[in-house]
Amino acid sequence: MAELVGRGRELAEVETRLAGVRAGSGAVVLVEGEAGAGKTAFANAVTRRARAAGHATAWGACPEGEPGAPFRPWLQILQSIRAPATGLDEPADASVTRYRRFDAVVEALRDRATGDGLLLVLDDLHAADLGSLRLLQHVASEAADLPLMLLALFREGQAGTDRHDVLSAVGRERGAHRIRLGALAADDVTELATRAAAGPLDAATLRAIGERSGGNPLFVVELARLAGTGERLPRGIRATIGRRLDAVPADTRLLLRQASVHGREFDAVTLAATVRLTRDEAVARLGPALDAGVLVADGPVLRFDHVLTQEVLYAELGPTERQELHARAASAVADGPIETVAHHLRQGGEAEALTVTLRAAERARGRLAYEDAAYQYRAALDLLPRADDGTRARLLLDLAGCEFRAGAVDAAWRCCHEAADLGRAAGDAAVLADAATVLRGVTDSSVTPRIHALCRSALPLLGDTEPVRRARVLAQLVVTADPFGPGPEVTHDGGEPDLGRRALQQAEASGDPDAVFLALQARGTELTGAGHVLERLSLGERAVRLGREVGRPEYAAWGHLWRLGAFAELGRRVPFDAELAAFAVAVDQLREPLWTWRLTLVRTSVALSEGRLARAAELMAEGQVRGRRAGHEAADFFHLVYADALAQLTGEGYDPVERAVRAFTEQGPFLSRAWHVNVLMHMSRIDEVRAMWPSLVPHLGAFPRHAREWVVAMSGMADVCVALGDRETGAWAYAQLLTFADRQVIADPLAPGYGPVALWLGRLARLLGDAEAAGEHLRSALATSLALGFAPATGYVHLELARAALDQGDRAAAREHLDAAGDLARRLGLAPLQVAVEAVVTPPPAAGPLTPREEQIAALVAEGLSNRQIAERLYLSVRTVENHVTHILVKLGFESRARIASWHADPSRRPQASA
Repeated sequence: MAELVGRGRELAEVETRLAGVRAGSGAVVLVEGEAGAGKTAFANAVTRRARAAGHATAWGACPEGEPGAPFRPWLQILQSIRAPATGLDEPADASVTRYRRFDAVVEALRDRATGDGLLLVLDDLHAADLGSLRLLQHVASEAADLPLMLLALFREGQAGTDRHDVLSAVGRERGAHRIRLGALAADDVTELATRAAAGPLDAATLRAIGERSGGNPLFVVELARLAGTGERLPRGIRATIGRRLDAVPADTRLLLRQASVHGREFDAVTLAATVRLTRDEAVARLGPALDAGVLVADGPVLRFDHVLTQEVLYAELGPTERQELHARAASAVADGPIETVAHHLRQGGEAEALTVTLRAAERARGRLAYEDAAYQYRAALDLLPRADDGTRARLLLDLAGCEFRAGAVDAAWRCCHEAADLGRAAGDAAVLADAATVLRGVTDSSVTPRIHALCRSALPLLGDTEPVRRARVLAQLVVTADPFGPGPEVTHDGGEPDLGRRALQQAEASGDPDAVFLALQARGTELTGAGHVLERLSLGERAVRLGREVGRPEYAAWGHLWRLGAFAELGRRVPFDAELAAFAVAVDQLREPLWTWRLTLVRTSVALSEGRLARAAELMAEGQVRGRRAGHEAADFFHLVYADALAQLTGEGYDPVERAVRAFTEQGPFLSRAWHVNVLMHMSRIDEVRAMWPSLVPHLGAFPRHAREWVVAMSGMADVCVALGDRETGAWAYAQLLTFADRQVIADPLAPGYGPVALWLGRLARLLGDAEAAGEHLRSALATSLALGFAPATGYVHLELARAALDQGDRAAAREHLDAAGDLARRLGLAPLQVAVEAVVTPPPAAGPLTPREEQIAALVAEGLSNRQIAERLYLSVRTVENHVTHILVKLGFESRARIASWHADPSRRPQASA
């Protein structure tokens, strides 16, 4: 094989990464270029160097021009390296996810990537099935930690939107690198043309070849081969290939045209059956093409020297001839891959094309190749008579299911919407109901309200004759409800409340596991509010049990996640840790990126709560990558929530957080601006907080209590009340939070936890001057934070206890708590806490002997108010006011309230504060 001309820099880059593979650091190299740029030749050169260096190598190629079997290039590679069984080409039952199979492929590669490492070449990925590209993405995500290089070749600008998106995601993986094979340099063009020509080429010819080829290696070679004929050089690559084909005999060229219906590769037996020749006759006629290099033999497989050659020949066939040849080809490959048979039947216009295409779709779906199944379903829809609306609706729903499982939510919804329109026109309630329930768990998407509306329109048509479908639609109606809209206490569907409960009752009566799980999910959505945490624990246990009974690990994973959320809210550390371990096992069993992302977020929350801030930052970044890879719309949102929580603890990185939160809240519900206010408060931009606060206060009561973010939002508002000294709103917030005094501030197991609700109640009680209540809340918060091992929250509780002790004049207790808070701040890197501790240690000079609260009460005594009236004015207990009045009398050396009034009226008579 001739040595590659040019591409020295690109080869050196790849060889550097191959050296890293030998050292155990994997790599992914994406090689792109236009048709004829020499991608395959480049990969051959890399392969030769890799083998010389001791690497094992394997190739997988994607067929161009017709869909091959799902995962074909990977199956070729696995067969080549004699990998252990992965199940990639086998039907799967409900307990198997395709990511478990993808993991099996990774493990098989790990098993074979020994010694000096393994080089895998995947050619023509612009023509790959999407399932193969998803598998490439999965392997690429692990490649950096394996002695493995993936060399992925694809044609520039021809991958299509979906393939381009996946290839772009592969390029963002750790250890990934992109190489573009552009035009050859002038000297390389001269060398390549000289090698390819039958005789010497003069300078003018070489210059003309360089100009017309644009440095494209294939074009250079073809022009050089024609240069000695004396004819004018053609201007296009296809015309150049056509001129080259003119050199083969007419009967050979005819047979090549006929062979082109099989794509770039075929074998003599199949071709002979297609054109009704014997094998020997076909081989004899193809001889000149082999001699001319138009065809290349690889054992029994014959391959056109370049896909452009096949395309040129196929373009020479007339429509009728193409159709007839495809029909014959379908018979010739009848025992081959069903996808290939279906392709030829469709191109041949055969009557059985629809039936075979549907079989191909079902086969792909059974093998979890959802993208390939979607392709076949779309092809089937194109074959279906327009008048058959009933079948069309059902095929659309099958297509929607595959699109959804492939991660194409918008495409799936479009299919559901079209099917629903057909069902509505036909009065088919079953189609309408199924269209409303294909998409599951879509709660934060632009299509969510449309799914909800479809559920509402489907319910009246169902009546009571379809219990399973009715249960599913009822459940979906609850799951897709606007979390900031009417809560579960508001009636729907004929005025009856508790749709989730009704859905669960109907689902359990039907005995359908899928309906039961969806109803459990709906009931959990109805009970998201903090007041229903025990019920959610029970629902989670039922989901776990259901998943085990019916062999659906995803049900169990959801159940564990719900229970994690409940235990996190309750602050029960031991059962939380046990549940987290069970959840990790379920996620490992599923092996799906979306579940791995969820597990990463839970672990991020734990690390942040424990004060392991560096680890939390690592997990945050990992979670964002995993979430994006899984295609979850909320991946960046959760990352922003964590970035805000981390900034609160470290005091760093708040500027980009503030910009992102502001942009989010400007597009979200009005009350989401409370988040922005809270961020500004933590940045000490108090003037902006003070300016925005009055517009929010009148609406705080409208924040839905059933929303999972309610406790977090109320705690954030409590902080603003304290910062602004807003006692009136603070008293309202205190009353709202008091019911949940024994809970933790956390919205979701995937989100950060901020500490015990009692900490915020203690802050509010201090604002309101209720020292007794503040002490009780803060002591409870300290005990809880210590028991949970939540060090940052413990530090802030110590700070508040120090402030409360100073309110009571107990400097010794204050010093003890400040020391504890300062120690945690220094050890964990909690800069804002350290600043707050130092501010308490060195407060501004006191203006008098009384605390601010005592000054306030003295003023009210001077107005002639009784203890009860003062208590009502300041939202304190009468006992607390009595204590304050006693302290004032003792400090001032007075014996009556009248003396307090006189003293307050004459500030000049106030004694100076003692040190």
